[in-house]
Amino acid sequence: MVPRSSKILAVIVVFLIGLRLDLPLGITVGYLAAAALIPLWLPMLGRYRGALTLMLVGLVAVGSGIWLSALAAPTHVIAPGELAGNSIGLVGILFSFGFLLWARSVLPDPWVALWFGLGLLSGVTTDNERFFDNPWRFGFSFALTVVILAVAHILNRRWFDLLAVLGLTGLSMLTDARSSFAILLLTAILVAWQMRPTSRRRFLRSRSGAGVVVAIGVLAIVVYNLGQSAIVAGLFGEATRLRTVDQLNTAGSLILGGRPELAATASLMAHQPYGFGAGTLLNPTDVLAAKTGMASINYAPDNGYVENYMFGGNIELHSVLGDLWARFGIPGLVLAGVILFLVLRGVGAAVAVNRASGILLFLVVNTVWVFFFGPLYTAARLLILVLALVLIPKDSLTPKLRDRQWAGLRRFIRSKESLPRD
Repeated sequence: MVPRSSKILAVIVVFLIGLRLDLPLGITVGYLAAAALIPLWLPMLGRYRGALTLMLVGLVAVGSGIWLSALAAPTHVIAPGELAGNSIGLVGILFSFGFLLWARSVLPDPWVALWFGLGLLSGVTTDNERFFDNPWRFGFSFALTVVILAVAHILNRRWFDLLAVLGLTGLSMLTDARSSFAILLLTAILVAWQMRPTSRRRFLRSRSGAGVVVAIGVLAIVVYNLGQSAIVAGLFGEATRLRTVDQLNTAGSLILGGRPELAATASLMAHQPYGFGAGTLLNPTDVLAAKTGMASINYAPDNGYVENYMFGGNIELHSVLGDLWARFGIPGLVLAGVILFLVLRGVGAAVAVNRASGILLFLVVNTVWVFFFGPLYTAARLLILVLALVLIPKDSLTPKLRDRQWAGLRRFIRSKESLPRD
C-alpha cells in the first residue's frame, strides 16, 4: 500500500515540473524540488532499462559543455549566464526525469501524465506576441492535448482515445498548425491500428519492436506526403497554402523551407565538428558558415533572424539534436542518440503488444519531431515526460519471453499428466 504522503508529494512535484516556474540561471522550482529529492528517486534508475545510461551520458555532456567553453575562450566570447543556464537546464531535465520515474511507482502512468499536463496548462502565458493571433497554436495546443489524452488513458477506452485524437487533429487543421496536425494524424492512425481485430498469439509471434519502428517510419513518410498534398490543395486555407508553396519553391522541400536552421546546423557541423560549448557565442566566422549553409537552400539569411534569434547572445539551432551538439559537443550527440533509441525502443515494444496509449504515441511522435525541428528549451518538458513514461521496467517480460514461459509451463503440465498413476 502506497502511503498517502508519497502520492501527495508525487502530485505536487510532478505538477511543479510541468508548470516550470522560472528562477534565475535556468533554474525552476520543479528542478529544485527534483534535486532536493535525489535520495528518493536515485534507486529507481536501476529498475528501468537505459535509465542509468541516460543519466550518466547526460552528466558527461554537461561536463563537456563546460570544458568546450573553456577551450573556446581564446577565440570566442563566453557568456557566463548562458553557460550556467544551459548546464543547469540539462541537469534539471535529467533530475526531473529521475523524479518522474519514482512518481510512476506511487501513481498510475496516466495520472502522472495528467498532473504533468495540468502543470503545463497552468503555465501557459500570453507573453508570446503571436498568442492572441492564434491562442491554440501558440498557447494551449500541447498542454491541452496532454491533459485530454491523459484523461482518455485513465478512462481506458480505446474508442475514446481515438475520438479525442481525431478531434484534436481537426482542431489543429482549422488553426493553421501544420506540424501539430501531422503529429496528431499519425497518432490517430497508430491508435486506430491497434483497435483492429487480430489473433493475439499470432500477432505477438510475428511482430517485433524494431519492425514496429520501421513501420511507423514508413507511415510517417506517407502522412507527410498526404499532408503536403492536402495543404497545397488548399484544405488548410489559402494563407497556409501560399506559405507552403513559397517554402516549396524556395528550398524544394517543405521541411527545409520551413526549417532553414537544419542547413545552418549541417554547415556548422562541417565547420566545427566537436561543437562549441554551453556558454560559447559564435564568432563572425562561425556565423558566416551558418549563413552559407542557409543560402545553399535559397534562404536569404541576412534578414536579422540569424543574428537576433539564432545567434543573438546564444546558440539556437531550433532542434534538440542541433542544440545538444552545439552546446555539449560529441557527448551531446551521444545523449541525443540515447534519447532517440530509448524512446523508439519503448514505443516499439508497446505497439507490438497493442498497449500503446494515445498519450504515449502523441508524446513519442512529438519527440521525434522536435528532435529535428524544435528547440531544446521548449522541448525540455516534453522530453522529461516522454522519457519517464516510455522506459521499460527491467522486470517486465517481453512478449517472446512470456510466450516461451507459457510454452514451458504447458510442457511441464503435459509431462506430469503422462506419468503413470498409482
